[in-house]
This record gives sequence, C-alpha cells and structure tokens, in this order.
Amino acid sequence: MTSELQRLVDGLGRRLQRNVTVDDRRLRQLAFSSHEYGEIDRLREQSIFRRDVPDGALEWTFGAGARSAPGPFRPPVAPEIGATIQRLCVPIRQEGALLGFIWVLEGDGPLSEEELGSVLATLDTIAIVIQRDQLAQELYRSRARELVRALVVADDARLREHTAEELIDADLFVAAEPVVAMVVTVHAGEQALTDTERSTLEGWLERVSGRLSDRRHISLVRRDHGLLLLSDKDPLVSGDAKRHLAEELLDHLDRDLSGADVAAGIGEPVTELSAFFQSYGQARRAARVTRLVEGFGRVAGFDRLGVYGLLVRIPLDELTPQALPPGLRRLLDAGAKGEQLADTLEAFLDHAGDVQTAAEQLYVHRTTLYYRLQRIEEYTGAHLANGEDRLALHLGLKIARLMGLRHHL
Repeated sequence: MTSELQRLVDGLGRRLQRNVTVDDRRLRQLAFSSHEYGEIDRLREQSIFRRDVPDGALEWTFGAGARSAPGPFRPPVAPEIGATIQRLCVPIRQEGALLGFIWVLEGDGPLSEEELGSVLATLDTIAIVIQRDQLAQELYRSRARELVRALVVADDARLREHTAEELIDADLFVAAEPVVAMVVTVHAGEQALTDTERSTLEGWLERVSGRLSDRRHISLVRRDHGLLLLSDKDPLVSGDAKRHLAEELLDHLDRDLSGADVAAGIGEPVTELSAFFQSYGQARRAARVTRLVEGFGRVAGFDRLGVYGLLVRIPLDELTPQALPPGLRRLLDAGAKGEQLADTLEAFLDHAGDVQTAAEQLYVHRTTLYYRLQRIEEYTGAHLANGEDRLALHLGLKIARLMGLRHHL
C-alpha cells in the first residue's frame, strides 16, 4: 500500500497513543502504526512479522460479526490465537462495500467518545485511499500476470527476452536474479479448473506469496493449475523453504476445496528471467510425476525425479500398454504371479544386477531370486545378460508406474 495510508495510520496512532492497524477485507495487513504504544500481544506481533493472518484469526474476526457489523465493535479476547488485549474493530466501507478494517489495541482503557470520533473522522479518507490503492494493485497484478503468461507460452526466444525486459523495466520483478517455478494442481489430469477452484487457488497463491519479498514473486492461475514465479535469491524461499511454502499452499487448498487432490512441482532455478519457461516446464512435469508415481509425496522437485524426469516428457496420449515392451506386457498381464515377478525384476534392475542386495530388499533367499529371474526370462523372452534387454525392461517398468499400472514395493 501507499505511503499515504501509512501516514494516515501513523497519525491516528499518535493522536490516540494506541497501536493501530489497517487490514483489507481478507485481514491482510495494509499498514500498522510504526511506533509501539505500550504492550502488544502475540496476535499483533505475528501479524506484523509474518505479514499474514495467524491461524484462527479469520474465524475469530468473522465469527464476531466483522462482515456485517454496521459500526465499531469489540471482539472478545481470545488467548488461544494470541489476542490477549482488547481490540476495537471499525469496518471500512465505501458505498456499502466492505473494504477492510481499522484495529485499535485498547487494552484496559476503552477509547473515549472524542477518541472514537477521531477514528471515525478518518474513515472516509482511509476508504478512498484503500479503494484507489486496490485499483492500482489490481492493475499492477494484471499487468504482471499478463507478462508472465506471455513468458511461458511464447515460442520465440526474442519475444521471451522482450517480455522479461518489460517485467523488469516496469518494476514488476527484480533484475539479475535466478528464478524458479512452482506449479500447484488441485486434481489429476488436465481438467479445467471450476470457478470455485480458480478463485480459491488464486486467493491462496496471493495470500501465501504475499509474505515474500516485494518484486520477487508473481502468481498466476492458468486453465488447470496455479503458478508462482519466484526469485531464487529471496531468503524466504531458499533451501527447503520452497517445499514448505508448497506444503502450506496444499494444506489450505485441501481444506477449502472439497474433493481436491492437490499436488505441487518445483522446477530448477534458471539464471535468466527469459529462460523461466524451462523451470516452468520442469515444475509441471514434477507435479505430474507426484500424481502418477508413489513415493514422491505431494510435492516433488524436478531435481529429485531421476529417470522420471525424462520419461514424463512422453505425451499422455502415448502412455498406453503398447508403449511397453511386449514381453513386459505379458508379465504384467499374468496376475498376482506376474506382479511378484515384476517386483523382483525391478529390484534386480534398480540395484544394477546385484543379486544379494535385491534379495535382501525382497526378503527372499538368493536361490529364490535366481529362480524368479529364470521365470522372468521365460515370460518376457528377454535375456537379462543382454544390456539392451535390461534397459528396455527397466524403462518399461518405470513407464508402467507413470501409467498407474504398478505400485511401489
């Protein structure tokens, strides 16, 4: 928000000698008094330092009637969410539309009539500033999203370079930092998002990424997934923080979207903004692998996909049983016995033909393993001493996982 809103909040705080905060209608903090007047509680502390709504605060606020309150009201203290100091909440409206809230920490001394009048006198001005800033922010976000969309769909390298330059020149994204993509999906396949899914996904992408450093993140919702463009130099997403951010997003979506099947993928950093499409493609493939192959959890980084990072490039319409070697198809069609032999074959190949290690993984004697390998050769017609046969079977087993035909041991 603008420095004008900050000046208004600082001025109100000085006049009241109280801690003042202004939030938007979703309780996202827009401004808070820069000077602390007396004791503060954990709720205010967390909302300032985390730049997010602490857990339980939304339910507490709206449960107290914040959306429909015609004027100032006092939600009850709630130690369980850190609200241990009494607050005055004043809804901010413009032509009946709720824009946000003014919060005043009252403590043990309620505002006098004169002090309350001072708060109410600022309402119209604050409402106008918020409305103007929200319009400017929406234009800002729309332009940033339009350019990110162009960045990931453009086929021409010069067009991508021009788009990246425009993002930087328009002060929409920081220059000269490596970037990385995160893709979030809410159901399997390429099914288009419903209006509810799109709205919910967009809201949580904005809210969670809003805690990150300015000009180092842009969110976008596409036809069937959400996307975050992130600076890999932002300390708030370094190391495992990207995975934690993805897990948090998925937790919120899982809770708010009934029947959702959420997953996320993270690409590898690229040094140039114009090359962001590469990280984006990797993130999409990683999200796809999390759904098709067990063992990756809900969030997968492209750097952890191994051979699946290559195999997932196979178009979905090409993933049919005919993509598998004929001998392997016969093995997988042989029921429970075939599945047991497929597990044996995969363990043997995963361990580069080390019979002892494979036998230990399968909890069988080496003699049993040798017998099974002989049966596998009979079923498949392959020779496990032949490198090309081993490679074809190994890749076929991994492709079968992508097709959902096999599960982990």
